[in-house]
Amino acid sequence: MKKIYFIILLALTASLTQAQTKKKAKPLNICEPTTYVHASIGGGIHNLCYDLGSYGTKGMGIGGMFTGGITHFFTDNFGATAGIMLNYTGTSAKLNTIESIENAIDEASMPYTHRTYFFDLKERQNIISVGLPIGGYYQHEIGKKFKVTGGAGIIVSVPLSGSYKTKSGYLETRGYYAEDKLEILGMNQHHEYTSKDFNGVIELKPSISPFVQAGAVYCINHEWSATAGVYFAYGVNSVVKTQEPYLYNPDCMSADAYRNPVYNGVCSSPAVDKINTLSVGIMVGAAYNIGNIFNRKKQPTEKPIDIKPIEIPDSALVANIDDADLQIVETEPFVAEVEPVSDEVQPADTQMVVIDVKKELALNGFNMQFAFNDSTAILNSRYQNYLNQIAEDMKENPEKIIIITGHTCDIGTYEANYKVALRRAGFAKQQLMQRGISANRIKTQSKAYLEPLVPNTSEENRKINRRIEFKYDK
Repeated sequence: MKKIYFIILLALTASLTQAQTKKKAKPLNICEPTTYVHASIGGGIHNLCYDLGSYGTKGMGIGGMFTGGITHFFTDNFGATAGIMLNYTGTSAKLNTIESIENAIDEASMPYTHRTYFFDLKERQNIISVGLPIGGYYQHEIGKKFKVTGGAGIIVSVPLSGSYKTKSGYLETRGYYAEDKLEILGMNQHHEYTSKDFNGVIELKPSISPFVQAGAVYCINHEWSATAGVYFAYGVNSVVKTQEPYLYNPDCMSADAYRNPVYNGVCSSPAVDKINTLSVGIMVGAAYNIGNIFNRKKQPTEKPIDIKPIEIPDSALVANIDDADLQIVETEPFVAEVEPVSDEVQPADTQMVVIDVKKELALNGFNMQFAFNDSTAILNSRYQNYLNQIAEDMKENPEKIIIITGHTCDIGTYEANYKVALRRAGFAKQQLMQRGISANRIKTQSKAYLEPLVPNTSEENRKINRRIEFKYDK
């Protein structure tokens, strides 16, 4: 009875140690198939790209954007992203030019040339649009808590509002009579005056913009991450919707046109031929791993460890299970990349190679294999023999310490695999303790799916990776 209590106490201690170790074992920046929701805000050069030519000079646009979306990784490194973007673009232009309307008629029915002089008239354009970005995404681990990321795709943008307003400078209209070589200024009835305050609506059409972005992710914990990066997008089509024949149109053929002159604005005038959009800037944001929520819901029911001492005769066999179903494999040090996980139940392992336990354990160790999600193995006569040999060898060499490491394939979440692998190691420890080996000479640990013996590229390979390894502590 005291022995049973002692084993129970050891099991409870091991479970508490596991809970502390598990939190440290899984890297925060691990790349795996999962899904993130994210939001970011950024700003920089948000520009309407056009050429004013002889009309004047164009200033650099400043703006910002807010983006929210979802990114799903199909593999450890590659995924797809989609979302919605709110974008603001502000651009300015300074006009210094002369615009002429030939063959105008004054109130006396005399022909003349109507001229509009622009003197440093500065116009500001403001555009607000909504966009739908969609594209591919890439992530790669660096350091202990960081990832580098990058994406590319297209943004379909629809303008929500467009407006212009003059900020400084002025324009002046004059009438030129070529026959008299006379230019008249300041006669309202001839539609000649000075003005500077104009505002109106810009009519634009949707645009398509290829985009690229790159950045870094700081993993705060397994759910939350902080993001920072740069972005670039350029519209491939012109967003000009309407173009008027004049930048400023006094309708000088009408006797009272000067009472309602029309300033059409740079974007809707012959001053520009086409307008493309450009966005370059930096962004910061946050991401939340909703894949962890789904994975927790899909985790298989954990199987408890039966820690009661049992006696299994050497001749014990299990119906319908051949000795080939549970055999021992020779192992060598192996380093492999972590691969994605899911939670599907798979059949038991097969195809092992028998080794000399005493000889090979001291050199390379050996494996005992398990069925998917099982933490106990069926101990047929062959497994009994191997465990007995290990126990005898440790009794003959009381200074030896053995390390039992539990492993899994890549099916299931990291947390579930960690528990299963640790229970597998605990099962083997229990078997050695029943054979007279002290618990303080047996160390157990879990590697989950982080150290596969072979790549998890097929079901046969996954069977090999569901195992425990016995090695002496050198």
